[in-house]
Amino acid sequence: MRGKNKLKHHLIIGLCLCLAMIVVLASYAAILQNELNQDTIDKLGEVSEQTIKGLNNKIDSEFALLQEIGNTISVQENFDPQVAVTELKKVAKRHSVKRMGIIMEDGSSYTTDNANPNLRDRQYFRESIAGKRYVSTRLMDKKSQDTVIVYSLPVYEGEDVCAVLFVAYDIEEIQKTMEVTAFGGEGYAYVVTRSGNVVIDSGSENGFPQFTNVFKSLRETSNDNQEAAEKLRKEILSGDTGYVSFFNNVEKYMYYEPLGVNNWYVLSVVPTGVMDSTRNFIMIITYVVISILVAVFLVLLFYIIRAENQKKKEMERVLYIDNVTGGYSYARFCKEAQKILRDSESKIAYISMDIDKFKIVNELYGYEEGNKTLRFVWKIWKECSRPGEIFARFAADRFVALWFYKEREELETRIAYFQELLQQGVQRKQAEYNLHTTLGIYLIKDKNEDIQKMMNYAIMAGATVKGREDKDHEFFDDDFKNKLLQKKSIEDQMKSALQHEEFIAYYQPKFDAISKEMVGAEALIRWKKKDGTMVMPGQFIPIAEQNGLIHKLDRYIFREVCRQQKEWLDEGKKIVPISVNLSQNNLYNLDFINEYKDVVTKVGLPPQYIQLELTESVFFENQQLLKQIIDRLHQFGFRILMDDFGTGYSSLLMLKSVPIDVLKLDKSFVDDFDDSRGEKIIKSVIRLAQSLEIEVTAEGVETQEQYHFLKNLGCDMVQGFYFAKPMSAEAFMSLMN
Repeated sequence: MRGKNKLKHHLIIGLCLCLAMIVVLASYAAILQNELNQDTIDKLGEVSEQTIKGLNNKIDSEFALLQEIGNTISVQENFDPQVAVTELKKVAKRHSVKRMGIIMEDGSSYTTDNANPNLRDRQYFRESIAGKRYVSTRLMDKKSQDTVIVYSLPVYEGEDVCAVLFVAYDIEEIQKTMEVTAFGGEGYAYVVTRSGNVVIDSGSENGFPQFTNVFKSLRETSNDNQEAAEKLRKEILSGDTGYVSFFNNVEKYMYYEPLGVNNWYVLSVVPTGVMDSTRNFIMIITYVVISILVAVFLVLLFYIIRAENQKKKEMERVLYIDNVTGGYSYARFCKEAQKILRDSESKIAYISMDIDKFKIVNELYGYEEGNKTLRFVWKIWKECSRPGEIFARFAADRFVALWFYKEREELETRIAYFQELLQQGVQRKQAEYNLHTTLGIYLIKDKNEDIQKMMNYAIMAGATVKGREDKDHEFFDDDFKNKLLQKKSIEDQMKSALQHEEFIAYYQPKFDAISKEMVGAEALIRWKKKDGTMVMPGQFIPIAEQNGLIHKLDRYIFREVCRQQKEWLDEGKKIVPISVNLSQNNLYNLDFINEYKDVVTKVGLPPQYIQLELTESVFFENQQLLKQIIDRLHQFGFRILMDDFGTGYSSLLMLKSVPIDVLKLDKSFVDDFDDSRGEKIIKSVIRLAQSLEIEVTAEGVETQEQYHFLKNLGCDMVQGFYFAKPMSAEAFMSLMN
């Protein structure tokens, strides 16, 4: 049933795609048709340009002729219109004109056909007698009653106009210039005024009948032309160029463009059907191609759906099955998680788990052994999960899961059982190793929250206990979130506190084990806020080590101790060597050596009064490099102390290769003083160090019994609460005095 639904789904998608393709191709056909129509309009515009050019050439040639004649007449002395007319008759015989003539200032005329009408009332006379050349609109000839168009220009006697020279043409003669030869002879043109009145009719039998005004003719020809008439009127009045579509027996295009004379317009007209043959041929070819494409697409769709069905199982296996464990992939986990979060009403926890030091398993036993281990972990997840819960391998050695719960204690119990099963270990190839995993648990509050965000919360919680032996899981809850916010707040405040010198040095004295005389001290950093609140090192030192600010704190305390020592020395007070902690981060940049030397030199403090403490873990990193660093520090006069000896993995033989001056036994050694094995170890370390001329200081001495024990073993110096706690500079100097 699910396969049939999938096939139906594919068919629907295919048909939708087919329909979309048809729509696209139909749109293409429509665009093509519009482009063909626009091409026709462009051609109509070209024809309009040709018509305008022909008319302008005609007008310019007529005025050129008249101007030439007028110049001849105007330069004659004692102007005689009869003599001028005699010359005009010679010109009229060479040109197809209705008549030519001279109009005197009073309107009387002398014409080549001896009609000699009075033309005082004609507009062209009034314009030209005023000094302008003019082309008239359509006029009724006073003698023949024919329709004519008249060209006129002034005749000068000196600088004054003395007469008007004119030439009249039958309208049919002008119409010859308007003939449109494009579009199979179906096109024609008009010349109209801006008010729409006809100046030159086309004479075409396809034009408007009884054409006097284009706007009127458009409206009277068809009710569908009302919008075209209004658009044409507005754009002609605005002096624009364009076209309208209208109906006059058939659908037609009218292209309008200014003539450039008397604000007249040329209207070029062509039936839309003249382009049907070419357009229809192109469109038929287009539709045939579209049909073929649709058919090919349907055939391809059929084969694609068939191939998809064949590959469906393979794709699901690749996408939804983890290639190592054979269980859910992370993609399938996310898909199923959305359903669970949407449908379940139970409380749900998002769990993230990774295996500590899993790379070692791969490196020691090989990747195949590592994969077997991952499959073993997957089986444990399967055994510990309840019906409806899901789990999957996210990547590498990280697993994720959604578990239901009622109370937090229930999750604690289930996680303990999970860890118990893992602690049974894995026996492979005669090699046995235990698995230690770290889990982060996010108790989901908003089930609509992004699944990736949930995983991030769980990972953040797990990261805080990674590598710890005392705890293997952590919850991301309000308390955890508040701790993160507090950590972020401290981190944000630290830089400002450093700039405002809120960090101060506290001093814990060191005493000679025999005489109990104060022989030195260790400088410890404290953070005293402006309001007097003290922030202990455990709250900000780990953060400083993570964000890289620790080296600035080291340098700050080093400068502060040097300054304080010099101040006491200048005051004539007794001072003792004070050791300052040097974090591992400083060793990555050897410039600190010169910087520390410059501080001591600038302050003017003898270097024997300042010492540097390095933790045992630093000595384990790179002994050769460390030896070079210690040698350079020794050259300047610094003494070097190894702090926290016994907490790491240092070998006693390391004391031979690294030239330290003082070995500080960690408090864990001192706490074992009443154990016979512990006593022997401490005694051996002290003797070995002293045989290498290394002084030994015991840290964390808190009781009289511990003190006497260390004194009897020959320990050189002691340090701890039994003698003195860390104190301010003032209290330290007071104790010394």
